Amino acid sequence: MHLMLTKQKRLVSFCMFLVIVQFVNWAISPALRSHEIAIYIWYITWMITDILILLYVATRAVISGRVLKEEFAICVLTLVAISFSLGRYVERHFTEFNLVGNTQAYALQAVNFCIVMVLLIPILKQLVFLIGKQLNGITIFGLRFSVSSVRSSAVLANSKGLSKQKRRTL
Repeated sequence: MHLMLTKQKRLVSFCMFLVIVQFVNWAISPALRSHEIAIYIWYITWMITDILILLYVATRAVISGRVLKEEFAICVLTLVAISFSLGRYVERHFTEFNLVGNTQAYALQAVNFCIVMVLLIPILKQLVFLIGKQLNGITIFGLRFSVSSVRSSAVLANSKGLSKQKRRTL
């Protein structure tokens, strides 16, 4: 769906990588729960799979010389998830506190929700643009939809303002 609407192949490959990483997380969870050493490596495996996301974005940034806004936002959210997992690991094994444990379940779900929203924004923007294009010039209940005329008049007003400003400085 991303490719059809946004036509950004890089973002599509990033989404596919995220799906693969989450599938790996989902696939190894039962195996981790069945071993008695699971409590020691549970949070570490989550951090490792999250670090894979950061490495993927870093590799793509080095190859292309730029980072997409969506990739950057997901990296920040992934760092939040890593910090919660690290905090919970330290808290569980080295301290007697349970501060992170009470909020981690909600925080990680909020991070996952935000990641989905970040990935949906380009699709929603493109859908709004396509709907606006279809409604251009249509009158419904006395309301006339005119998307292109609003944009062109804004551009004309902006260019007129710039040309006047240029004349004043000369």
